[in-house]
Amino acid sequence: MNTKSPNSIFSLKAALLLLLCSLQYAFAQNNGNVEGQIFTNDNKVAAFVNVVVENTNKGGISDENGYYKLNSISAGKHTLTFSLLGLETKSIEVEIKEGQTTNVANIILNLTEEQLNEVVLEVKRKNKFDQKQTDYVARLPLKNLENPQVYSVITGELLEELQVTDIQSTLQNSPGISNVMQGIGSGGVGVNLYLRGFSADIATRNGIGTAFRTSTDQANVDRIEVIKGPSGTLFGTSIVSSYGGVINLVTKKPYESFGGSVGFSTGSFNLARLTVDINTPLNKEETVLFRLNAAKHSEHSFQDAGLSRNWFAAPSLTYKANDRLTLNLEAELYRTKAPSTYFNPSRSGIASLDDLNYNFEHSYGSDYLNNDIRSYNVFANADYKISNNWTSKTTLSSSNVDNSTNYLFLDFADDSTANRRIMNIESQFSVIEIQQNFIGEFSIGKMNNKLVVGLDYYDLKTPYRRTQFVYDTVGPDNPTPDFNINLYENTLGETEAFRVGTRDQHSFNIYASDVLEITDKLSVMASLRLDNYNDIASDYSQSYLAPKFGAVYQIVKDKLSIFGNYMNGFKNVAPDLSSGEIVTLNPEYASQIEGGVKAELFKGKLSTILSYYDITVKDAVRYVLDGSVYTQVQDGKKSSKGFEVEIIANPLRGWNIVAGYANNSSAFEEGDEAIIGNTPYAAPENVFNLWTSYKIAEGPANGLGFGFGTNYVSESYVNDANTILCPGYTILNASIFYDKPSYRIGVKFNNITDEEYWSNMGSYVQPQKTRNTVISLAYKF
Repeated sequence: MNTKSPNSIFSLKAALLLLLCSLQYAFAQNNGNVEGQIFTNDNKVAAFVNVVVENTNKGGISDENGYYKLNSISAGKHTLTFSLLGLETKSIEVEIKEGQTTNVANIILNLTEEQLNEVVLEVKRKNKFDQKQTDYVARLPLKNLENPQVYSVITGELLEELQVTDIQSTLQNSPGISNVMQGIGSGGVGVNLYLRGFSADIATRNGIGTAFRTSTDQANVDRIEVIKGPSGTLFGTSIVSSYGGVINLVTKKPYESFGGSVGFSTGSFNLARLTVDINTPLNKEETVLFRLNAAKHSEHSFQDAGLSRNWFAAPSLTYKANDRLTLNLEAELYRTKAPSTYFNPSRSGIASLDDLNYNFEHSYGSDYLNNDIRSYNVFANADYKISNNWTSKTTLSSSNVDNSTNYLFLDFADDSTANRRIMNIESQFSVIEIQQNFIGEFSIGKMNNKLVVGLDYYDLKTPYRRTQFVYDTVGPDNPTPDFNINLYENTLGETEAFRVGTRDQHSFNIYASDVLEITDKLSVMASLRLDNYNDIASDYSQSYLAPKFGAVYQIVKDKLSIFGNYMNGFKNVAPDLSSGEIVTLNPEYASQIEGGVKAELFKGKLSTILSYYDITVKDAVRYVLDGSVYTQVQDGKKSSKGFEVEIIANPLRGWNIVAGYANNSSAFEEGDEAIIGNTPYAAPENVFNLWTSYKIAEGPANGLGFGFGTNYVSESYVNDANTILCPGYTILNASIFYDKPSYRIGVKFNNITDEEYWSNMGSYVQPQKTRNTVISLAYKF
């Protein structure tokens, strides 16, 4: 097995630390830092106190333990001011020295009368798992309680606590997400998941489309937004959105001080992961800001074969041209070599995956059979303040991906033997999306309006060549078969491609969304999208109107609201050519009616959402065998109904909870008589997630923390005929960590009970990681 030696790993780490020190010297040689800790006069740490360097734009907030650190302050004497509502404001004078960190003696702030009455600190307590403020969900500056749509956010703080090393493991911490696994399709390998009974991908970054079925690294992810329900009105067709929702990755952005971190993770399956995050201003005025996030990842499969190797770099630059115009440029460079193995039990004759005569320790794959994926993505946006009430946002996304994919399909002929079928796909993704939004706020009489008017252009080109053949047969008598890479390459060269072509699609869209505040508690939303879609390769075009309506009434202002929405999604369908004639088909369309309650109570310590939804998909296409030819028939109808609960709580200082439960009932209502009443594949009825942690905030053990979590997914079907069952599962995880302002050490125990379970995408399933441990160390500066 070819793995890096510890010496080479530490040499790389040492080189990166040297680079870090060089950058710090280059950009901060005339500056210094200041740090310290703040207490109240009753001997408690003072969290979330504002710390400001007077007559500069430098400042920060103390953390949960009262620590603060301000970087890149010009040398000389400065005045620091400490303030928080409910506490006495205090100013001190400090002298900053070049290239040094000044340690300030403990600051003591007296409690004011309001604090003595326990009014303030409770308001300011930070619920670190609850950060719902977003510019992407509604494309308008709406608070969670003002938005009639349901969405959840996996915050950066939760990502850090979970110690996950890939996006796939992260997503299971959002209510209703299940069956997260490697995606398959078009020669790409991304992340596939199921949400509200429908398949979804990750194809959106910072609110704009990018190459789907293509992975990225978590090193550059600041937060993940899970936008629920068919969102075609603002996000477009199924190219970037699903009937179940949209997964939007929000990337890390530059900020106005020198800082960052270096981290290393190791653990089970020869895990070795190095991450670097460096941020710095590039000029004294701090109008040009630069940030680099990078990662190098190496890991063996939890099974007997399979190696993953990838590297990632994401430089980003922000230029504040003036008080009206801000420009941002970001790139993602990513390369991965990793296996993709899928189990196909459709012809095995088994009733459940439990009936497979299969040992989870065997992959039936090889260390030499991998995908080689290289991607280069660029994102650029310009924010221009036209006036006090109007803003222009222009965004460009360009994704270029070269894939040399080797899917390994294990086609089971019975409960124990399978053909190893290899499909090689050479493909190139080229995706460009340009989006322009005008966002304004104005009044009509006494009623306030928030309006976004936008247009976007989406272009996708994917040339591909597909070849497949059966390599050999495996089973209990041959559980660790030999794989000869030379034999594979020779056979591939002698096999004719069964399909060669190009996907060439583009769409042009205009949309508008308006929120009218009828009173300070009642608001209504009306949105509409006109979508014009063209498939050049298949020579057809379709236009579609996608409406969206919503209403919110705040029973208690800024604390409790009830909401309702009607939302729409659609999928373009190519003409049927099976009869030798062109038969035009309408777009599939989905509509959702949803209602529920949102609450942010107890001074921010409890946030919860309870909702019920009903999604109907009409004009669904199904395939009917007519003689020896499959014909497309557009008479299908699916329903997906259910309710979801999300709870995010901070009941005690240092104790945080995020939990969710989703119940879904999906069924075929029209179409093939053989499946009417059946449950669509990969749609479990119940999904539950929980993560809770406690971090000691005071005393000699402050910074020490513990976490515990569980994920439960009920059984689902592997096929629409409901003849093969994918068993449900329960996963238990735990962690222990020590978190200080300048470093963090953590140990995460995943799948403690060593559960053997599967992720299900219908027709194909994939075994998931057994018990494993991740040890993480991070130095923060």
